[in-house]
Amino acid sequence: MDILALDIGGSKLMAAAVSLSRDRVDIGRIAHRSLGGGERYTTDDLVALIDDAVSELGTFPFERIGATIPGLADPQTGMWLYASYSGIRNFPIANILSARYGNRPVSIENDVNACALAEKMYGICRDVDNYLWMTVSNGIGGGLVLDGKPYQGYFGNAAEVGHFRMVEQDGFRCGCGNFGCLEAEAAGPGIIRRYRRLLPSNGLDGKTADGRRQTAADASDTLTARDVVEKAKAGDRVAQEVVETTGTLIGKALSYVTNLLNLQRIVLGGGVMQSFDQFYPSMEKTFQASLFKDANPSVRIEKSALGYNAALIGAASLTLPFGQPQGVAPTY
Repeated sequence: MDILALDIGGSKLMAAAVSLSRDRVDIGRIAHRSLGGGERYTTDDLVALIDDAVSELGTFPFERIGATIPGLADPQTGMWLYASYSGIRNFPIANILSARYGNRPVSIENDVNACALAEKMYGICRDVDNYLWMTVSNGIGGGLVLDGKPYQGYFGNAAEVGHFRMVEQDGFRCGCGNFGCLEAEAAGPGIIRRYRRLLPSNGLDGKTADGRRQTAADASDTLTARDVVEKAKAGDRVAQEVVETTGTLIGKALSYVTNLLNLQRIVLGGGVMQSFDQFYPSMEKTFQASLFKDANPSVRIEKSALGYNAALIGAASLTLPFGQPQGVAPTY
């Protein structure tokens, strides 16, 4: 294994030993660490957790380091510019990691951009040149590939689909400061907030399919988006409404992107989209209803082929010469 891959998320950190060739991915042991369930953490906290996770992997001869981060990144300078989850700003993460690990070369990138690259190299978009990769997890972000190349935008922050304003009235506050953003409404925390808002104490029918009335325990502090999905599958009517609304919001946002860019495919990944099949019906229905079909006759929404390890594979891909089109993600 010759690459140390780091997937830094909003609420979790993953480190792995990865080996890549042009057509093969081998992932060794993976170390997981919590980043406080989405609560803010400091850069010192983060570095300590990275050290701890890497030590769990044991000794292996990695030559390069690739790291994906949530929020805004500048791959050219190795700077983590901003993350709404943690409040991190202007953190020189590439230089710090290089200094801590034997001055090895480090490549960084926004996590979703890296996932989009990995899907092109190793996933279902090998023969697709125009697509959006969208992560739905503790946040929502997009990575674009246009004409076979990553599209970064003028300021390097293209495809911030999580900040489309989808709810005009009574929208949840987003980490960016606005209200009603797709990220605030349809990412994991938004799913939980909507479920709690719709419980019987707020005047809606909260009975499950078997007639059981819900209680405050159904919205405990430990509730996760996955719990809400499982409740929906079990017949919880409030959870079913939340899942349907989430799919509807995502489908509408994806139609906007497709109508603008004339995409071939949309690929969804991230923790929430491990339950892709539950969100897909309302997502696809809304997407098709909002799409200019004559202009976009064959676009498809699909689940990532890379699973939960997409960002780790993306992180490793950043370190390879053939993973850096147009000078993206230089090493430090």
